[in-house]
Amino acid sequence: MHRLAILALTCLFGTGLALDKPGTLIEAKVYMDDIRSFDRLVDLAGDLYICSRGADESGPYLLIITDAEQLAWLQECGLKTEITWADLDDKFLTLTGVSPDDLDRPQDFGYYFTYWEMQDSVSVLAAAHPEICTLFSIGQSHQGRQIWCLKISDNAVVEEDEPACFFNGSIHGNEPMGTSIVMAFAEEILSGYGYDSVSTWLVDNREIYLVPILNPDGSVFCSDSAGANIYWRKNRRVVQPPYVGVDPSRNHGYKWGYDDIGSSPNPWNHAFRGPYPWSDAEAAAARDLEAAHWFRTQQDFHCFGGYNAYPWTYTYASPPEQTLLQEIVDTFQLYNGYADSLTGQGSHVLYLANGTQMDWEFSDTADKFVTYAFTIEADTWFWACWNDSVLYRLECDRNVPTLYYLARVAGVYFDLMSVTVNDTMLGNSSGQLDPGERANLWFTIRNQAVHPLDSAYGIDARLVSEDTSVSITDSLKSFPRVGRRVSTNNSAEQFEVRVSNLAHGGDTIPLRLVLSFVDAGNTFMQQLRFTVVLGDNPVSVVENGILSPMPTTRLATVIRSVLFLPKLPEQSSTHDCREQKVSSTVLFDITGRKVIDLHPGANDVSLLSPGVYFLKFGTEAMIKKFIITK
Repeated sequence: MHRLAILALTCLFGTGLALDKPGTLIEAKVYMDDIRSFDRLVDLAGDLYICSRGADESGPYLLIITDAEQLAWLQECGLKTEITWADLDDKFLTLTGVSPDDLDRPQDFGYYFTYWEMQDSVSVLAAAHPEICTLFSIGQSHQGRQIWCLKISDNAVVEEDEPACFFNGSIHGNEPMGTSIVMAFAEEILSGYGYDSVSTWLVDNREIYLVPILNPDGSVFCSDSAGANIYWRKNRRVVQPPYVGVDPSRNHGYKWGYDDIGSSPNPWNHAFRGPYPWSDAEAAAARDLEAAHWFRTQQDFHCFGGYNAYPWTYTYASPPEQTLLQEIVDTFQLYNGYADSLTGQGSHVLYLANGTQMDWEFSDTADKFVTYAFTIEADTWFWACWNDSVLYRLECDRNVPTLYYLARVAGVYFDLMSVTVNDTMLGNSSGQLDPGERANLWFTIRNQAVHPLDSAYGIDARLVSEDTSVSITDSLKSFPRVGRRVSTNNSAEQFEVRVSNLAHGGDTIPLRLVLSFVDAGNTFMQQLRFTVVLGDNPVSVVENGILSPMPTTRLATVIRSVLFLPKLPEQSSTHDCREQKVSSTVLFDITGRKVIDLHPGANDVSLLSPGVYFLKFGTEAMIKKFIITK
């Protein structure tokens, strides 16, 4: 029998942590042979207030909030522990400059939104943008506070049949960073309408629902206590006197009470799941909102630790469509930079939890719409941004792009994958656009939608040149129908273009592909902007639109704004082993077009469009692949 299983049998009369009783709170690491084996502690695991997880030289551990009594109990069970903060009030004071014991000072919540500030802010946003957003309540908390929802769309007061998405924060009272991220997204997309092309397109083609604080009572209990109740995560309903609070994140109906490891039946516990599924107003309000709208994608923000997670959390068993789910959280990681080991299935990268919002949303049960739901745990301690505006802004900037991404893929959304020049019949067969040449162009585009509902059909495209040196002879073409996460192209109906004799090799020509398509019975329009480079192409990697085999190709490197080119040695012959430094090379795109010349040292690539690029260097024509992101 596993050592931890034996320990569980000898610790049947342990104690749980009750945050509503007086005493000093401790932060500590609890080490285990295997981080996933904590479920073998049976009732003990359900009583731990787990904040995060990690590993150090002593092995994998859970980071918990505890007290002296529970910590002694864990040690009696034979578990190795290490105290990281003997008094969490000291940690709070050190990181925020605020003493939780100073109850006479004015109430403050630092840079975080209090419930009242959030309420005022969303009211101001709705009043400032009445044509594209509306504010309404999805229900009341146990103590009578409104659970506010901000809907953003081009006809916000009308229920349109456009793809919908739902983002929320602060389902736990002591995790206000989620509120900040949701509010930052709301401010950015609303202020960008009419100015930023992506924001404008999303507002015009999506129904976006935002609930910045899903647990108002728990949030107010933390903020209005002036720091005295900063670790309270539940709501404030008295279920079994004298114990207060139900965890709304354990009160959802799918796999509610699946075991006592991923939630607790004990009313004093931080993860108390409530007396029955949907017993509490916050979880029920989220359920009713989702039942009324077919949300394709959903994001629930927590903290802390820096995790990107997908279902399931109630079990270690793999979910349906795991490859797709992993692809989505890998995209999150591209934006927020959280670790590989913390990006994956919730039960593996975090810990077991049942009755969760994310699992219920993704579940395929009777009379329920399947939503592709995810959880991000922000990479900050609960209150790390209280007095740190730089960290606060950084964490918002990291995660707002994940919401833009989920809004895009909540319905059909096309990305341009490649442009192929076909000049075999009309041109000089060079495989590139040259001055004075006629040629055909065809495009590979990918439908990035995540939901099975969102196939695109009736796809018509119009090609527009934004440079007079290139004219479009035959500008209207069709693409085949394409399902979600699948690419298609118009190789069967190619565009014809003509390049002026006055054009020059190396000229960059901006083009625009205007797509019209049907998604779930609605007609949409999307524009894809890109460039082609005219003239000589010193490196050709395209044969009939397919990348040539490159045995020496290495894995892609992701870069953002600077590409550093080292001085690589070359050998001029077998008789001369002196190093010759590479003076320059060429960066080219996926179609084989030259983009820019590169030189040893730092090269600014911040103005290049995001995508895949290649670099050739050395006498053996080594190819290096890069992914440039914003």
